[in-house]
Amino acid sequence: YFNTSIQKPLVNFIHPVSRGADEPTLTSTSSYNTITGRSWNILLLGSDNDGKYNFPAVLTQVMMVVHIDTVRGTVHLVSIPRDSWVRVPKDGSMHKIDQAFYLGASQNNSFDDGVRMARLTVEQDYGITIDRYAWVGLSGFAKVIDTLGGVDTDVTHPIMDDVYPNDTGSNADPNNPYAYKRLYIAPGPQHLDGLQALEYVRSRHADLIGDIGRTQRQQQVLEALKKKLDLPNILNDLPQLLNDMEGQVYTDLSEQEMIAFANFGRTLSGSAIQQLTLGPGKGNQDYGDLATLYDPWERSKQDVVIPHCENIQPIINRIF
Repeated sequence: YFNTSIQKPLVNFIHPVSRGADEPTLTSTSSYNTITGRSWNILLLGSDNDGKYNFPAVLTQVMMVVHIDTVRGTVHLVSIPRDSWVRVPKDGSMHKIDQAFYLGASQNNSFDDGVRMARLTVEQDYGITIDRYAWVGLSGFAKVIDTLGGVDTDVTHPIMDDVYPNDTGSNADPNNPYAYKRLYIAPGPQHLDGLQALEYVRSRHADLIGDIGRTQRQQQVLEALKKKLDLPNILNDLPQLLNDMEGQVYTDLSEQEMIAFANFGRTLSGSAIQQLTLGPGKGNQDYGDLATLYDPWERSKQDVVIPHCENIQPIINRIF
C-alpha cells in the first residue's frame, strides 16, 4: 500500500535547497535513528499563490519556526509576524520579513533562492539554526482541510474584514485577483471547511489585536489539524491528501523523516505543544512595538512590528 499509493506522490514534495556559505553547518543524524535523540527546527513558510504575484516571487504570509524536541517530547510553535522589521541579508537593508522570500526568489526567478534567503534571514536575525523547511501554498491548505472533513476551533472574537481578498473559492473572479469581499466569522465554537479555515487564518484587517491575532489563529488551526492524525481513517485519506498537496507543498524533509514526525506528532498531548508569537505584549513578554514608517522598497508608509530584541533573545535562548 505504501509503495503504490503513498511513496510515489510523496517524493514529489521533496525539494532539497542547498545551504549557502554564510549559513550554519548542520549536525548530521544517525542513519538508524531517523528523528529521535535530538531537537529540530523546521521553518514553515505559508505563501499566497493567488495570481497577484508570479510564482516563485511571492510573499510569505506565514513564517513560523516549529521547534521539535524528541527527547523531552515537546513542540514549540514560534510565529514571527510577517510585518517584523528586520535586516534581510540580500542587500543588508531593513525590510518586512515577509519580503525576504520574495527578494531572494525574484532575483533569478528561483524558488531555491527564496527559501535560502528566508532561512538565512531567520538564522542571522534570530539566531536560530534551521534544520528543515516546508513551503505551503495556501490554496493547497484549504484542499487538505476539506479532505479531512474540516476542523473544529473556538473563535475567540469576531473576525470582520471589509477588504478580504476575493481570490479563492467559487465566487472568485480569475480575471481580477485584486477584488475584495466582506468577511465575517462569528465568535464561538465553529466547524470550518477548507475555504472558511483559509479565511480564518488569512484575514489580517480589523482583528481586535491586529496582525498578531492572525498568527495566533494560524497556530490554533495547526493544532486542530494535529488532532486529525488520531483518526482511524487517516490512512484511507492519505492518497487524496497527497493529491491535494501536489504543487502546493515543498520540503527538504526525507520520506522517513516525514513519516517519523507524523507519528511523533500523533502521540503528543495538547499540553506538550506551546505557542508563542514574537509580537507586542506585556512585560517581559512584549516582543515588539507597532509602528508606521516609510519603506523605500514599497515606496510608501507601512505598518510594521519593531522587534524588542532585549525580550526576544532570552526566550530564544530558553526554547532553542
